[in-house]
Amino acid sequence: MLEHPADLLYSHRHMWVKIDEDQQEAVVGVTEDYIEEVPEIISIDMPMVGDELEMDADCLHLHVRAPDLTILHAPLSGRVTEINRDVLDTPELLHAAPYKRWLFKMEYDEVEELEMLMIAKRYEYFLDHVDTET
Repeated sequence: MLEHPADLLYSHRHMWVKIDEDQQEAVVGVTEDYIEEVPEIISIDMPMVGDELEMDADCLHLHVRAPDLTILHAPLSGRVTEINRDVLDTPELLHAAPYKRWLFKMEYDEVEELEMLMIAKRYEYFLDHVDTET
């Protein structure tokens, strides 16, 4: 079983979130469990700075080897404040260290949405007991 950092929150769509409550900002990435299921990533379509995201709405696309596209969903509602250019330019970095490579940062709007995210132990239970296809 993969280890899930305890300082992160997790969505049921396999995104991780690191919260800065003082700034009401979230750093967002994709879980190692999800990345292990994805073939080689060729490119990423990221949201743009200033884009408004809605929780569980499509927020970015991973273009993978083979004629395929993987869609990822926003873990929270809010505005994109920064994208990770390193990952955008070199998407294979996600395979090397998904918990060290964030995708984007956002200001989140609804504090209540944080309650819908899972702590690491709950995410592990989710992975063990729920069909994890997104």
